[in-house]
Amino acid sequence: MFLSAPFGCPGYSNNNTSMLNVEGEKLMKKSLIALAVAGAMTVPAIAAADATLYGSFRMSMDKTKEESANLKDYGSRVGIKGTVDLGLEDTKGIFLWEQALNLNNGALGNGRYAYVGAKGSWGTAVGGKLDHATWNYVGAITEFQASGKFGGLDVGYVPGAGFTGNRADRRVGNSLAYVSPTVAGFEAFVGGVFAGDALSAAGTPEKDKTIDGYQLGGKYTWEDLVLGAAYGAIKSGKSNAVLGDYAIDQNLWGLSARYKLEGLSLAAKYEQAKNKVTSVKDKGYGLYAGYEVNGLGASLGYSTTKLDNADRKKATQVEVYNKMGNGVVSAGYIDYNNAAALAGGTSAASNDTFYVGYRLNF
Repeated sequence: MFLSAPFGCPGYSNNNTSMLNVEGEKLMKKSLIALAVAGAMTVPAIAAADATLYGSFRMSMDKTKEESANLKDYGSRVGIKGTVDLGLEDTKGIFLWEQALNLNNGALGNGRYAYVGAKGSWGTAVGGKLDHATWNYVGAITEFQASGKFGGLDVGYVPGAGFTGNRADRRVGNSLAYVSPTVAGFEAFVGGVFAGDALSAAGTPEKDKTIDGYQLGGKYTWEDLVLGAAYGAIKSGKSNAVLGDYAIDQNLWGLSARYKLEGLSLAAKYEQAKNKVTSVKDKGYGLYAGYEVNGLGASLGYSTTKLDNADRKKATQVEVYNKMGNGVVSAGYIDYNNAAALAGGTSAASNDTFYVGYRLNF
């Protein structure tokens, strides 16, 4: 349930002093593999870095109501991450590249994450394609991490614009972000999107025709309790230079709480997105509870969203799982109400589904 990275990349810790959480023999083996891959790719620069090959292979047998069974890949990926010695006492360079992989056809998919930056006791700064604060600190906390299969509902933040999960805070390119070190339990995130200018039909630059945005967020950790808050805004396509009207002008804010005591995990979030062009709000909240003993666990999640002048959407997900080292076998059921099941064109556009999943991480 808990996030693994300030920028949404597997293998990183939320604590910036330990973003690359790899050590010992495991790191050595992976580093050797990564260097072999780097050599095959004829990229000599990587050979001088402390690089780690990582990935997650995921398959799921889904049976959706009134549909045939479907063996699906759900989010398999492979990547390289690492650090580079900059010759500075307190600062190291960091990099990450992660690519989607489809196990049903063996082909690479879209690029998931990619960034380059630096980290030290002063914090972490990166630029590239990454997640922002409203997702890391709020949106993602109720995901079902045992299977990695998400079946909940999210508010729409620039839906239909091609962003991951209809959210303009996930895997956003042209992003620059800074995450502070944790001080007295507090961590802060500041990020921006700098997309430059689009081109007109004549091929000349048009200012304010591409999406630009910013993100602010923070979290506070006190023993087993984590509280999060974040705000983001995004604009694109100025349609009237005098009035300052935009084709896209939206903001999103949210609050979250997480608590973990031994095998018990609890989480809750509230989010609200506003489309300032249409003056329509989308509000939603999610709840999560899970319990695990010796790798055996069960999870229950509930999420709901309400768009102005529309019916409320609801989703309930239950899952049981067994963790075996770096592997997970899971089985679950997702139930949608009619408003969610019939919401064509959204991430919730599916009917009630039973699934059995298998995931291997390395």
